[in-house]
This record gives sequence, structure tokens and C-alpha cells, in this order.
Amino acid sequence: MDPEHTEGTAGTPWTEAEISAVVDSYFRMLASEKAGIAYSKADNWRRLMTTVHRSKGSIERKLQNISAVLDVLGAQWINGYKPLAHYQDALVPAVERNIRREPNFLYPASADTQPLFLNDETIFVAPPRSTDKGLPPAIRRLVGKFDPAERDARNRELGKAGEKFVVEFERIRLRQAGREDLADDVRWVSDLDGDGFGYDVRSFEPDGQERLLEIKTTCGHERTPFWLTKREADVAEERSDRYRVRRVFHFRNHAQMFEIAPPLEDALFMTPSLYFAEPK
Repeated sequence: MDPEHTEGTAGTPWTEAEISAVVDSYFRMLASEKAGIAYSKADNWRRLMTTVHRSKGSIERKLQNISAVLDVLGAQWINGYKPLAHYQDALVPAVERNIRREPNFLYPASADTQPLFLNDETIFVAPPRSTDKGLPPAIRRLVGKFDPAERDARNRELGKAGEKFVVEFERIRLRQAGREDLADDVRWVSDLDGDGFGYDVRSFEPDGQERLLEIKTTCGHERTPFWLTKREADVAEERSDRYRVRRVFHFRNHAQMFEIAPPLEDALFMTPSLYFAEPK
């Protein structure tokens, strides 16, 4: 039988050695992709088939499982291996080992390269639906160790790249609606005027209605948590008719976005986590 279709040990649990081999190979490919170095996915799974003795399909599903773990961590994953959930807990320690060995895997490639499909009509999507599903204990512990919300908030380069992405998207959207005049008036407020306004971008609807957009960007999935400052929450309440949180996700893997309108508490679980304190 053709070796690409041989099942080998199909139906049996993956061993720790097999998982390690696949995870290590994934991170080698990811390092090449982030560095802009060409590599062959086919050569990779062919090599793996000689060591883990699993089918091509089984190996590629495991590679998609690794993307799913990185997705929950708010990290860039390999294009072509779309995240696939329902993975073994045993996968998590192998992913963690690679991240601890090279923490830069948690950060996206240089923001100099714009995300793909800037003018793609599928970029703007509906907000995610409410769900009661929690994270499995193993991945919840991993997220606790490598907090994606805090990491995104500290990543100024990612934040600026996301804001630039939205500014360009808004200008394209308005021009396509025949509002060249409004497109020219879209303003990158946080870049040109400073960060103290409680929003990043001033844009418009095609009917001329002003929109104040606070941009929150992540390489993770649409449910990745994010930080809001008190100033941002206050402006959202004060100017609720025009304020929107624009959530940009999968920034390095075909970026998409959705909007959250005030009252923010209707769409977000908002937990106070920091207090200003001074002696009495």
C-alpha cells in the first residue's frame, strides 16, 4: 500500500515520544514561517511518518491540534494548519516545553508585514455567540502561565499594527461605499494625537455617523480576553452612541474583526483587576 495512506498504529493512543516528535517538528516549521524561510510541509510529514508510524491524515490532524493550543494562547500558528480542537492533554506539556525553550514563539512575526486579504469582505464578522464551555484544565493552566491578554496589552508593535490595519480597512470600506470624503477624514487618533482619548481611531458610517473605535488586537482567536482601561470604559459609557470596541483577531492568520457596542457589560464579562490606591 502507498505509504502516504498507511494507518500504522491507528486507533492506539499517541505516545509521549510520538507527540514530542510532531510538536518539535511543528515549531521548527513555525520558526521558518516567522522568519520568512521557505519549507515543505510535505517533506515534514513524510519524515514524521518514518518515525511515528502514523498516517498522513493522523499527523496533519495532530499538527492542527498544535495550532489550536497556540490559538488559545493568543499566538501565531502555521498557515495551512487551521486550529482543530479536541486534543490530548498530553499535547500541552510538549507545546509548553517548546515555548519555554524559545519564548519568542508567543510573539508574532514582525508587524512590518501586513496581514493578508486586507480588502476581503469576509474580514468583518459577527461577534462570537455566548458559550458555557470552559477550557480543559491542562490548557487553562497553560493560559494562566502565558497570559495572552497581558501579553497583547504589552505588545506595542502588535497594537500599532492592528490600529494601522483598521485605519486602512475603514478607508477602503468608505471608498467602496462612495464616500471618498469620509475616507479622507478617517483619523488615527492614538498615533497622531496621543493615547489619552479613550479610543484609537475616528471613523464614520457611510451615512456620516461618527465612530470612535478602540482597537484591541490579538493573534489568538475571537474569544481571547483583552484589557480595557478605565478611561476606555468611561468614554464608552459617555459616548455610547458612537463608541465601539473593534476586536481584531487571528492577526497573523487571515485577520478578522468584529465590533462591540456599549453597554459593554452586555457583551463582555468585565472583571475589575486593578485599583488605584493611596494612603488615607
